[in-house]
Amino acid sequence: MSVPTQKNAKTAEPEGFLFYGEREAAKDSSTDFAERLFQSLMFGPRSKVTRVRVGPHVEGIPSTAFHAFNKLAEVQLNEELQFIGKWAFEGTALRSITLPSTVIELDWSAFSGCSNLSEVKLNEGLEYIGNHAFSKCSALRSVTIPSTVIGLGYGAFSSCSSLTEVIFLGGQSVLNHEFLARRLSSEEGILKQFYESVLRDDGSAFRGCPLTRVKISISWAVSERIARLPPECRLSIKERVRNQPRLELMQDENVVAHFPLVSRESESREGAKMYIKDTDNKTAASVYWILQLIAFHELKESSILIELAMWKSRIDGDRIDCRVTIPGPAKTAIMEYCGFAGFLGPAIEGA
Repeated sequence: MSVPTQKNAKTAEPEGFLFYGEREAAKDSSTDFAERLFQSLMFGPRSKVTRVRVGPHVEGIPSTAFHAFNKLAEVQLNEELQFIGKWAFEGTALRSITLPSTVIELDWSAFSGCSNLSEVKLNEGLEYIGNHAFSKCSALRSVTIPSTVIGLGYGAFSSCSSLTEVIFLGGQSVLNHEFLARRLSSEEGILKQFYESVLRDDGSAFRGCPLTRVKISISWAVSERIARLPPECRLSIKERVRNQPRLELMQDENVVAHFPLVSRESESREGAKMYIKDTDNKTAASVYWILQLIAFHELKESSILIELAMWKSRIDGDRIDCRVTIPGPAKTAIMEYCGFAGFLGPAIEGA
């Protein structure tokens, strides 16, 4: 259903508004768009609007566009949408929301106070989640933050009283690459710093939530390596991941590391602030152990390839003739070349 005109708005009782977003309208500023929208809605019964579809060519939803539409439970957004303005859906009855991959920014309090909102799908492409964007969404239990997000605004998910799971897909920005590249020992920290920068330096993003830990994806560091191994090795490693403390293999095969959240009292009246900390490097130890296991299987496969190459070089001879004792220094050189030296030590002959 299209937005009713002012002429028939008094008699219309729409269950939803359909923004066709004609190209001419898409060129207008958000202010003009909002003004025309509210001119058409000012006589309409907001309390009867339950569904909204935002059609093609609409690039932004202006501030307060659907603020206080307290019966609005369903919204379908188009793939050309780029931003959602301040308080755009604040206080609505939305149960779920899926943001298109084209959305770059959520402004202040875009979905604040949506007490029925239990499912939020944020796609890759989103860069910034504004201040209080999802605050006081009391039904929200889990949220996954895309790897493209570079910052969370002040209190972005504050006072979400049911939020117990947060998954960050962008582990590259906060985890120690030297550690994951097999160059540091398990005694070294896996986090780059005491708190995770995307949580905001002031620790306010998840204040007032019952979170005790966050999950950060490490699939970018391990999944490709696991995928190159034989099937039986992959199954073995996945089973070990499931049994390793502070590691989790998700249903989509994404490997995440668990990091505890610690609270620090604030001098302000706003209460304690939350930070990520790998207490006693326990998460680092679990990740290091899995990396060692992967390196072992990789080295095992490399050894088989070396043996096959030597065998092929003397195809007319017996295979046993190709088995030679490799001196310790040569083993070390091979392991350094393959990148295993930081994790595994060679068995030195005669040691």
